[in-house]
Amino acid sequence: MTAATDYSKLTVDELLAEEAKIKKQRIMWAFIIGSFIGITFWAVMLHTSLTKLVLLVILFGGLASGGKKNEDNFKAIESELRSRNIR
Repeated sequence: MTAATDYSKLTVDELLAEEAKIKKQRIMWAFIIGSFIGITFWAVMLHTSLTKLVLLVILFGGLASGGKKNEDNFKAIESELRSRNIR
């Protein structure tokens, strides 16, 4: 679901299913971001050129924005579940 989704219109079952999906995505994002941090560290240790490091940092910034959107959706679902006294 996109960030424009109105979670207040979803049923409880749909909210719980969406929450489970986003929890799986959080694990994937943690792995991806951790991998890029590791690759960047490895590149620094091998004295990679500045151009390659800048490209890695730009790519990492792009990935981090995707993780931020995922986290915002998760917080919106959690707040909706709390407002309905489900959590």
